[in-house]
Amino acid sequence: MSGSGPRIPRRLMALAISAGLAVTAGPLVAPMAVAAPATAAATQTPRPAVRIAPGSQILSAGTTGFLSADADGTLRWTRYTDGGTTELGKDKDLGPTVHGTASDTVVLGDDPQHGTASDKVTLRNMATGTSVVFDLAVHGYRYAGAVGDTVVATKRIGGTYEVHLLAQADGVTTDRVVTGLPGGLQDVDVAAGVAAAGTAGAVLLGFKEGSAAPFTSHRVVDLKSAKAVDSRSAHLSGDYARAALSPTHVATLGTLVSGRYETYLSTARHDGGDAWSDEKPDVGHSPLVGLVGDWVLYGSARTVDESLLDNAWKTAFKAIPLGGGAARKVLDHATSATPTPDGSVLVTGGTVEHGEGLYRVSAGADGAPVAELVAPTGEPTRVTVLTSEVPAVLDRAPWRARWQLSRLNVEVSVTVRHTASGREYVSNPRHVYAEHGGAGWVDFTWDGLFHPYDGTAAAPNGAYTWRLVARPLNGLGPDLDVNGGFTLARPAAAHDYSDNGSPDVLVRDSAGWLFREDTFHDPADAKLDSRTQQLIGSGWNAYDKLVSVGHVAGAPNADLVARDKSGVLWLYLGRGDGNFTARTRVGGGWNAYNEITAGSDLTGDGLGDLLARDASGTLWLYKGTGNRQAPFAGRVKLGGGWNAYNRITAVGDIAGARAGDLVARDKDGVLWLYLGRGDGNFTARTRIGGGWNTYHQLVGIGDSNNDGKADVLAYDQQGKPYVYHGTGERQDPLAAREITSLDDAPSYQTVA
Repeated sequence: MSGSGPRIPRRLMALAISAGLAVTAGPLVAPMAVAAPATAAATQTPRPAVRIAPGSQILSAGTTGFLSADADGTLRWTRYTDGGTTELGKDKDLGPTVHGTASDTVVLGDDPQHGTASDKVTLRNMATGTSVVFDLAVHGYRYAGAVGDTVVATKRIGGTYEVHLLAQADGVTTDRVVTGLPGGLQDVDVAAGVAAAGTAGAVLLGFKEGSAAPFTSHRVVDLKSAKAVDSRSAHLSGDYARAALSPTHVATLGTLVSGRYETYLSTARHDGGDAWSDEKPDVGHSPLVGLVGDWVLYGSARTVDESLLDNAWKTAFKAIPLGGGAARKVLDHATSATPTPDGSVLVTGGTVEHGEGLYRVSAGADGAPVAELVAPTGEPTRVTVLTSEVPAVLDRAPWRARWQLSRLNVEVSVTVRHTASGREYVSNPRHVYAEHGGAGWVDFTWDGLFHPYDGTAAAPNGAYTWRLVARPLNGLGPDLDVNGGFTLARPAAAHDYSDNGSPDVLVRDSAGWLFREDTFHDPADAKLDSRTQQLIGSGWNAYDKLVSVGHVAGAPNADLVARDKSGVLWLYLGRGDGNFTARTRVGGGWNAYNEITAGSDLTGDGLGDLLARDASGTLWLYKGTGNRQAPFAGRVKLGGGWNAYNRITAVGDIAGARAGDLVARDKDGVLWLYLGRGDGNFTARTRIGGGWNTYHQLVGIGDSNNDGKADVLAYDQQGKPYVYHGTGERQDPLAAREITSLDDAPSYQTVA
């Protein structure tokens, strides 16, 4: 810090209201005429073209424009007439009077880090284009602040400080020492200033009476007489305090010197009369205060994206009559404020109705303060959706959607609802607050499962709605509640009877009861699971063979064929709700086959095909037709020698080819892969591995984990189920087996 005295901390910052200041001149000034003077205009009504950058702070305001600091500290003067701006450099010291207050004059120091440490300050009149420079270091002065065209400086004299009022006009400079202040002044600062029409104006000084003083005192100084008024306003302790000045009153907001740390709002006349004070527990460590007519404005400087509060009243910028009364909300929140020459206050903040921006707070028809948006930032105050990425059609779980919200200090929940059944998935509310603040994305992933109390199940295909609710954590604005729709349209799968994209397993017990187990891949433990078992019916012991054949008869859902003990094959058409239509006779003579398997699309036409092996070991292909009355074409011979195998299972695409594959287990327990070529035939066999005679049944279950590859379900001799996931690799088509959470099936005769 330059100057003869040490840098003094800013103990008391303030908001002030003034009208223009008349100035005189003196020898400390080096005039710099930049442009011809112009007649000052009355305060002009801002036009819609006026805007302010997001994240800006308001620093001062005159009759022709206002000074603000962008989020990066860039100082910017904005004209009311056309919204045009002038950049004035950068500064990190944004105290309430560092760059002047309540006039068109902007003060620029030569120390951009700490304006009060500047040796030279330039007063630039933004209305006339003229500038003057005060060289403070020449006389050992320290800059303390400015009101209008008056600079307040201090000089160390022994163990105390003098306060000087410096001004220049018509080539004449004045340098006056303020009288009437107590002795032993330390940490002198300018808290606020005002100059009402027809008066010379006043400044509010904050200081300590002695270096050991635990609190900040303040006095009003009349600019015309350069004398301090014997005001008796509240003493404040700590750095977190603000003050404001009107032509008649002082307002302070901070911690009183009372042995406690509660925040108090206090008002009094300049001479200390009509003193009033009231505790404001809803004000935190960033107080804002101002005066408009017979009302005092107060609140905490809170950005819209903070999540430190939990209700709208704490966030609001409020007003209360001088001397006390019922408080009313002026803005939903505020971040900075400064007085204007006409007695109003400019405030950066926002309202739910009009959004973020710069507001003018002035006396309304009944004298109470009202806010008018004069320079928007273009940002909403309420939580809104800026853009979204929500898939309209989903053909495979999980469903991933994301919404970009205007701010992330919210608690979010998402509900997905199946339109036809009304079943819902409701996410647990979660906080998505991000430290960086501002707009951000909310990502949501639905695993495609419903989790009701009666059991988890995969969600069915069809129309869905989604609903996003975001509750602001600071209570600022209403909950965001948006909704839309999407379609879940998974392709038909060989083992999907319930049209929900997950495989179903048909199990028949020794009494002939047939059940359907709706499986799903549980992302919580990465296991194949089933929580629901639906009874299809009884009497199924009339059949000695049940085979899931996939889609063969025209409907998009999986179908089932059953061979009775006389050799007649029957077709059960899948309805898509987990059940079947009445059976249709396919034909007789099927007892000629000792192995029947189906479910793979071997010919690449999108329909399931059936394979049958006769007693001589010849394998036959029955191509699916899509015709319910004749679901299979005439048989085609694929070759002999297949009686070397005791288990043949069509498994779908497990090895990456374009058609369904086949696995066959020989009598030694070795499993072989036959890769489907797409023409109804297979490539030469490839050895998968040995030890497969431990399994009682092998089922080509289809894609059980939503990775796009078919899998194999294997039941051991005790009925314990395992799953082998397809890898898509010909040389190693099945991954290591995984234990499932499916029920053991020791009493089941058949699994299909």
